[in-house]
Amino acid sequence: MNSTSSASGSAPPTTLRGALRRMLTLIALTTAVTTLLAVILGLLVDGTAGLWGALLGGAIGVFFCLTTVVTMLVSEGRSPQFLAIAVLGGWLAKMAVIIALLAVLANFTFYNRYVFVATMMVIVLASLVIEMQVVRGARIPVTQDVPKAQGPQGSAEGE
Repeated sequence: MNSTSSASGSAPPTTLRGALRRMLTLIALTTAVTTLLAVILGLLVDGTAGLWGALLGGAIGVFFCLTTVVTMLVSEGRSPQFLAIAVLGGWLAKMAVIIALLAVLANFTFYNRYVFVATMMVIVLASLVIEMQVVRGARIPVTQDVPKAQGPQGSAEGE
C-alpha cells in the first residue's frame, strides 16, 4: 500500500467528516469480523462460556471504540469549546460506564474471562491502528489561506 492510499483501498478522505466516517465504517467492520472470529474460537475453547465471553468482549469493545469517533463526528464543525466538552465529557461517561459494566460482570461466571479480555483488547488495538492509518492517509488541509490585507498586524511578508 503506498502512502496515498488508505486502509480501505479507496481514495483518501479530504475532509474531517470523511475521515471520521471512514474510521466509523472500518471500526464497525473490523469489530464485526473480530467478534465473529472470537465467537468461533470461544466456542471451540470453552463452549457456551467462550461464546458469552466473545459476545460481551465484542459489545464492550465496540462501545469503547465507536463512542469517541461518534462524539468527534457530532462535534465536527462546532466551536473548539464544544469539542473539548464533548470529548472530555464523553470520555468520562465512557469510563464510568465501562467501570460499572466490568464491576457488574466480575460477579458472574457464565462467560470465559480470557476470551472476553482477548476479544476486547483485539478490538481496541485494531481500532487504534485503523484510526492512525485513516488520519495518516487523509489529505485534509491543516492551514487556511489568509487574505493579504489584514490591517496593521497582518501585513504581507516582505513589505
